[in-house]
Amino acid sequence: MTIGIGELARRTGLTQQVVRIWESRFGFPVPARTEGGRRRYAEADVDRVQRVLALKDSGVRLAQAVDRVRAEETSGPQSVYAALRERHPQVESRVLRRDVLVAISQAIEDEAMSRASRPVVFGAFQRESFYRHASPRWNEIARTAACCVVFADFDVPSARARSPVEIPLAADAPLLREWAVVVVAPSLSVALAAWEIPPQPGRPQGRREFESIFTFDPAAVRTAAQVCLGVARAAGTVPQPLLATMSESLATEPTTTHGVDSLVLRAFDYLQRLAPHVDLPGGP
Repeated sequence: MTIGIGELARRTGLTQQVVRIWESRFGFPVPARTEGGRRRYAEADVDRVQRVLALKDSGVRLAQAVDRVRAEETSGPQSVYAALRERHPQVESRVLRRDVLVAISQAIEDEAMSRASRPVVFGAFQRESFYRHASPRWNEIARTAACCVVFADFDVPSARARSPVEIPLAADAPLLREWAVVVVAPSLSVALAAWEIPPQPGRPQGRREFESIFTFDPAAVRTAAQVCLGVARAAGTVPQPLLATMSESLATEPTTTHGVDSLVLRAFDYLQRLAPHVDLPGGP
């Protein structure tokens, strides 16, 4: 389905003249042409323009905003963990057991729910069966979130009201082997990303281990969220209004961290319940 320049202008708040100026000056957005020479735009162009406007409103110069949106679409990474390691090498990683990751993930989820501050929340679950086990918690997160998106090997996409948007991952998708929980909100920004380490000689049978990053660094959290947004956008199944909401929420570069103390205390409390099976850092 395509739309005309008038509809694009109406849905983005621009005038038709400004749309034409952007096309002439920046080559953006790029319309198709009918035999009669009329401009026709893809539905996705609405989101692209809205993302540029959100960046511009946050203080980014127009030309830079256009370049950033183009760059995100042409070279966006597909792995949260890899993007964090590449762009934020100062953020340390650690090998964690699955039960430890569960405890930290649930602390993040519960903290996001307790604050009810309309967060943008992403989750990567590897397998649909893993997600179904956690879906009651995530349905509750979605109930008060601005938007909530989950990735797994789903058979079909789903975007039901007041439920997480379910995005299927291809068999070769890097995110398919990752575990991730990313929350972006004014009162809480945190990212947990991990990839599962294949079985190693000497490891107890059935023990699953993950190389993991757990960070409150605002720039790193934003990177993780942008990767998730890029994967969601590339899937082509997320409703445009939700994409616009996510883009607007991530347009402003965060400069401070919030909610660190309460989340760390909650995480330690959940981890303590696993003792004596968990070796916490700093012990003898």
